[in-house]
Amino acid sequence: MTVLIVGSTGMLGQALVKEAVTRNVSAVGLARRGAELSCDVADATILATVLDAVRPQVIVNAAALTELLECERNPEAAYLVNARCVAVLAEYAQKSRSYLIQVSTDHYYTGDGASLHSEDAPVRLLNEYARTKYAGEHFALTAPNSLVIRTNIVGFRGTTDKPTFVEWVLGALKRREALTLFDDFFTSSIDVMTFSSAVFDLLQLRPVGILNVASGDVVSKKTFIEAFAERFDFCLEGDRVASVKMLGGVCRAESLGLDVSRAEALLGYRLPCLPEVISHLADAYQEQANAI
Repeated sequence: MTVLIVGSTGMLGQALVKEAVTRNVSAVGLARRGAELSCDVADATILATVLDAVRPQVIVNAAALTELLECERNPEAAYLVNARCVAVLAEYAQKSRSYLIQVSTDHYYTGDGASLHSEDAPVRLLNEYARTKYAGEHFALTAPNSLVIRTNIVGFRGTTDKPTFVEWVLGALKRREALTLFDDFFTSSIDVMTFSSAVFDLLQLRPVGILNVASGDVVSKKTFIEAFAERFDFCLEGDRVASVKMLGGVCRAESLGLDVSRAEALLGYRLPCLPEVISHLADAYQEQANAI
């Protein structure tokens, strides 16, 4: 079995490649640069040619344009990467009978605080990122043998130019910068290592449709950062608590809790809650430090 990992140089893509190696699964990475296969996924013609050449039995799409402001400023680029690319992958999966996993988002829910949203919960599309990712979901599901995973992933990427959320938080804590802690922005964030392991477990089961794979609880950004700072032995000094509504610019969803009961029933195990997620991040950071 050959697994094609699209977006293999990003935070999730790197973790998926690492998980494939751990499981002795044959995986091929594809990204714009720095991967085994170089391809701009926005170019549908080239992407289709690469798929026909590699002929993967499984495709995991971890490529996405995720910066909200960039999606607003360039909706065409957001559509090409977050949606049109998925249509090409789904067309290949349908004609080749390959299994497609489309990694989606949780940016669909607003106004109900720390609620947990099932896969059937109604969505709100408040910005171009959400609109294009939702379109990507529908493109993916045109292939009968496809799974859309809604999630919120946190972890380390290891590049200095574009830090991840936890890399940004850790950097600010090291510099003793005051942070704004949002107590009304809720997520079910899962560490990228556990998420990648769950993806490969799901590959063995081949479910189809939409599935939430995230942490087993929902917490505010404030609670997450406080737990993260405590685990990494940092003291929060001069930080202020604020509402996410104070943020200007892009309209954003803020009630992003995900109900993972369906995924847990399929997998046969519980997904991690906040303390475990933070512990896994600490382990990953230590592993990264030891490798330097």
